[in-house]
Amino acid sequence: VKPFFVEPRVRAGSSSNTSDDQMIARSSAEEKQEHKKTAQLVEWNCAILTKILKQIIACREAVLNTSSSHSGRHNLNVSSSHSRRQNAKTSKNTTSIVSKPQKPEGVIVLDEVREVIDLPEFNASHARNQKDPSTIELNSDVLDQLKDYVQRIANLYRANKFHCFEHASHVTMSVVKLLARIQAPTDEEVQNAREDKTDMASTVHDQCCDPLIQFSCVFAALIHDVDHQGVPNTQLFVENSPLVGAYNAKSMAEQNSVDIAWGLLMEHDFDDLRSAICATSLEMTRFRQLVVNSVMATDIMDGDLKTARNARWEKAFSEGRTSGESELVNTNRRATIVIEHMLQASDVSHTMQHWHVFCKWNERLFNEMYEAFTVGRAEKNPAEFWYMGEIEFFDHYIIPLAKKLNDCGVFGVSSDEYLSYALKNREEWERRGKEVVASMLQKIHKAQGDAEAKALASFSKSSRSLNGQHGSTQTATIVATTPPHDS
Repeated sequence: VKPFFVEPRVRAGSSSNTSDDQMIARSSAEEKQEHKKTAQLVEWNCAILTKILKQIIACREAVLNTSSSHSGRHNLNVSSSHSRRQNAKTSKNTTSIVSKPQKPEGVIVLDEVREVIDLPEFNASHARNQKDPSTIELNSDVLDQLKDYVQRIANLYRANKFHCFEHASHVTMSVVKLLARIQAPTDEEVQNAREDKTDMASTVHDQCCDPLIQFSCVFAALIHDVDHQGVPNTQLFVENSPLVGAYNAKSMAEQNSVDIAWGLLMEHDFDDLRSAICATSLEMTRFRQLVVNSVMATDIMDGDLKTARNARWEKAFSEGRTSGESELVNTNRRATIVIEHMLQASDVSHTMQHWHVFCKWNERLFNEMYEAFTVGRAEKNPAEFWYMGEIEFFDHYIIPLAKKLNDCGVFGVSSDEYLSYALKNREEWERRGKEVVASMLQKIHKAQGDAEAKALASFSKSSRSLNGQHGSTQTATIVATTPPHDS
């Protein structure tokens, strides 16, 4: 008779333990990869903002150099390589020259939205006299503060599947792309615009090419979903979130993002950065208005805001100038509404890009909403309405928005590209959307199984560690041979 016997086994040799450790190691590797991705996105956003900040300084210097009365009177937090060497020892630490804007008591962000933002006129002579922005050397304090600010903004984004820092960076990328299509007009184009001899695009170019406006747009894209909770405003209302009372139950998430990001920028840690962005109180006011209008434009679900924006678009591009209104005011209205629509389009730019990009972000949004449903923060399972919902979203929002970008004529071939991809993705979704939804659900169910296995592995490892404190590093494993059959 072959006996049953006890065979000593070294713990590390257990295949079950090895499998658990490998699963935990994969989880740790995924976290490290996520941190690495965030760091890369922080660097990219800093590079974009730094480039535009240099353009702001170059533009500001060109304006000051044309007026002898202003020569040498402003600290621009910047210098040419020669003058910076001369002043390096005495101007290492710069101070803010612009007072922090104070919001009146009881005024919320939404109250600050303006139909027309007062924008600077394009000056061709200033543009000709402007030095190459790439030769500008920003003060090291400004650069350090910029990186610190972007990093802290990244940290303020929650770990949502869709409304996260990576999404903000994707929106920023779209804004940068659209801004790059806007070219400064020639003197002849400016004159023709004033004499109504050219189309609407030329009258908007001069405003939108201003570097402070461009910085404001990129900044707005970066911060537009800060602290987003992974659920829409309607759910915040249902949950009676503190944001409901703070913002009068209107655009709560968007207003909260502005307040948090702006409050951070106003901290003493960023005095030098603010001085570089805005040299005067007028510039600071304009910067604030542009950020507010841009971020509030991303609330596409509020019916009142949508109606108001559509009315402003019609007034700017269809109805023409209001009686007694200057051409400058009308041009500023057009520029204001174009900027808002650029942010709107960028916020959903994945729907107007290549199919695989659309699918990536579509799945992320689906996963975010499905997760909200599973934890009781959404009334309906998104799988029940996702297929038809996307078709309606294309038909009633995405395609009309892409057509507006195309009709305004400001963004060149980019608007054609956005509209073309929107139409193609709508067609492809109608054909393959049901399969895509089924596939997304299958991935979620698999991920849920993997998550349960990962949690079990983590629990098992902690239990082994605890038991190891009270016994040998070896454990007795019962090994049974097959009992003999009766002969």
